[in-house]
Parts: sequence; structure tokens; C-alpha cells
Amino acid sequence: MSIAIGKAPSTTRRKPVATDANDYARTRVPDTAKRGAGSILSVLVGFVTAFYFPLVGGTYMMQNGAPATWAALVISFLILMALALVVTHAASREGLTSELLTRACGFGSVGSVVTSVIYAGTFVIYAGMEGQILSASIDQIWDLPNQVWYVLVGVIFLPMAWNGINAMTKILTWTLPVYFLLLIAAIVSAWNTNGGMPDIFTATPAGSVGGIAGVVAVMAGLAGTVGINPLEASDYNRFIHPKDFKRKAWLTVVLPYAFMFFIAMPLGFYFTLATGAKNPNPSFYFVGLIGLLPGVLLAWISQIRVNLTNLHIGSLTFASASEAVGASKLNRRFWLLVVTAGAIALMWFDVIGNLNAFLEWLGIFLLAWVACVFADITMVRGVFKLVTGPYEYRSGYARRFNPVGISGLLSGIAVASAIWLFSGNPILHGLCSYIGFAVAFIVHTSVALATKGRTYFIDGAEERIAANAKER
Repeated sequence: MSIAIGKAPSTTRRKPVATDANDYARTRVPDTAKRGAGSILSVLVGFVTAFYFPLVGGTYMMQNGAPATWAALVISFLILMALALVVTHAASREGLTSELLTRACGFGSVGSVVTSVIYAGTFVIYAGMEGQILSASIDQIWDLPNQVWYVLVGVIFLPMAWNGINAMTKILTWTLPVYFLLLIAAIVSAWNTNGGMPDIFTATPAGSVGGIAGVVAVMAGLAGTVGINPLEASDYNRFIHPKDFKRKAWLTVVLPYAFMFFIAMPLGFYFTLATGAKNPNPSFYFVGLIGLLPGVLLAWISQIRVNLTNLHIGSLTFASASEAVGASKLNRRFWLLVVTAGAIALMWFDVIGNLNAFLEWLGIFLLAWVACVFADITMVRGVFKLVTGPYEYRSGYARRFNPVGISGLLSGIAVASAIWLFSGNPILHGLCSYIGFAVAFIVHTSVALATKGRTYFIDGAEERIAANAKER
């Protein structure tokens, strides 16, 4: 994963012209640019259709058994929903990207840059992983050196992502029917290959961990997914009018992630068990199920859909962060080129070969970050009302560095990292990201209480500081 304050809502919603300015990476989304839930759903479902999810689903099932993986999916989904509904509601109300929201939620106009770099960098890594899967797929038709395919696969997305969310919505909508037709064909073929439904609920492959240890191991791998998606969902739900959010959140928040956790990942169980695959990579078993050309076509449609999302959010976040450090001329299209180059470089270094370690480390950072934003919305502005009114993200009004969010983030990362690196207890090791979340939440709230909200604004007499209102 960006209205004029006090401006009355427009009764006529017109779609903005597809220009870089209308991505609103550095300002609030105006009322005239708000969108319907359908367009947001199509973009987020585009992310869910990634081969990445059947890949990790099949991997977790093989390593930990189906019962443990299902239990972890349910627990992780509930945690994600609790976080995402709060954060996306704030994004819809304020019309801000996750980066601008972070600035206002205790980090400051420059302090949020570090979170933005990691957030955008995460999508660069995702783009590299998805591109590597796609390269393996097309290489089955035309055998070229891997590095050649990495460059071609990276560059092909540029024209499709060039005009931002307007062009993306059209591409994602048009490709959805073809994706589902090919996916259904693969499901039917796998059913016939297996002679019926594979045992996706109780299967315990040889060597799988199972039990509480298995549940925790899967939750550790899903920590990054739980941490990043409230922020990613906010980048799109900022286009939903706040008056519509409560009745449309089931479409723009709940449904896409229900698909992710209870359809996309379990499909990895289904296909891996039905085909007896040793390698749970969909690029290979789909070719075996529906043939070379249809299997590769399914991979391309799936990966085009998700990588457009990866490239868009990565470039959008870099553009928003660059403004905070005085590089406002480096717009989203410039950063799109940078993100693409970074994804290609990661493919060269085999990013997918280091998947497990990456997912666990990612969860440490992202859960600490979302804990701070969540604490600010629910505790600092909600329960204690230390800061009130519109969220302030502008560099001329918000402090450059706010110790509230920064101290919470660093504390959470430090504690979680120490456990991850030095703990020999597998349960404690697997829960380190969630322990870091709790630490970040507590420290963020405590520092805000200690400073009484005075570190959120340059002007110490700002009326939105609740303590000032009480003094008057």
C-alpha cells in the first residue's frame, strides 16, 4: 500500500481520469474519487488468486499436517479480521494510504519512512517470488536461461501497471472469468486423478509435525500475512466512502481474506494430495492436470493479477515516502521502474528458495508495525482520546519524528527478534512475532500516555491535543 476536511460528500461519484495524480499517494482521496466496493473487491481478489497461496498452503500441510494447518488458518484469519476492520475503517474515513496513516498514528512525517521502505520492500519481494514462479511455468514451453525469463517476466508488467488503479481494475476484471474456468478444469482433473475428494481435513503426511507445535509453526509462517494485509487492505479501502464502509466491509475486507485463508490456501492441500506431488509448486502440477498450454496460461493469468497488485502498492508506497524526505519529483511511475528492477534482481538471487525464513522475519516487523497503528486508533484516539480530530499527516503540521510509534515499533522488533534468534523453545520461537505485537502495542500506548499526545504536532498549542482542550 493513500478529502478535503469538512467538505460535504458529493452525491455524484465520477471516476477520475487515469493519471498518476489520481493514485493520491501523497494526499487524501477526495469524495469525487471514491469508488464502489466491486472495483476494490476485484483488485484484492486479484491478489488472492496468486499461486503463492496454494504453494504455501500445500507446504504447510506437508510439514505440519492438515488438522494443525486448518486450526492455524482459523486463528490467523480471526486475528487478521480484528486488525483489518479497525485499520481499514480509519483509512476509509481519512482517505489516507497506509504510509500517511502511519505518519499520523504516532510515527511523524519522517519517522514513518522506515516502515514505508519495509512495506514497499515486502511487495518487491512478493513480486520477485511470483515472478520466479511464473518464469518456472513459461520455461516449460520454451527453455531459455532462467535469467532471461526473469527479465522478460519483470518487464512485461510495466505497461499494465503504468496507469495505476484504473487500468489495473479493468485487467483484473477481464481476466477473472478465464482464471476461474481454468481453475475449475484443474479441480475436476485432480478429482478424477485421485478418484474422488482427497482427505484435506485429516491428512497427516509422513514426517509432519502436527499438534500444538504444528499449529504454532504455521502461525509463525502466516505472521507476515496477518501483519501486512490490514495495511494493504487500507490502501484500497481508502477509496470507499466512510458512510458506505460498514455495510460494504464484508465485500472489501472480509470476503477477500476468507477466500485467501479458506479457499486459496486449502486448494494447495487439495492439489498436493490429489496429485501426490513431492513439490507443492502449482506451476508444475497444473501442467500435469490440464495440459502444458492451459497450465501455463493459468499461471500467467494468476501471476499477472497478483503482480499488478504487488507493483502498484510497492511503487505507491515508495512515492508517498519519497515526498517526506524532499524527493517529491520522484513519482509513482519512477518508483514502478525501481520496484520492477528490484523484483528482477531478487529473482536472480533465488528469493523463493529462502521462503520460510523470509516469512517469519517479515512477520516480526509487520506485526510490530500494525500493532502501533492499531494501538493508536483504538487506544490513543479511542479509549484515552489523547489526540482528536482529523489525522494529521502533512509535514508542515506533524512532527518529523514522533517517539510514540517509533519506540513501540523498535521495542516490538527487538523483543521478537531476540526470541527468534536465541530461543530454543519451538513454541516460543513460533510465537515471537505475536509477542512482539503485544510489546509494541503496550509500549506505543504507554509512551502516548506519558507524553499526553504532545508529540503528534509541531505546534504545541494544537487544538487536537486533548490535554490542551482540558487546560482551556
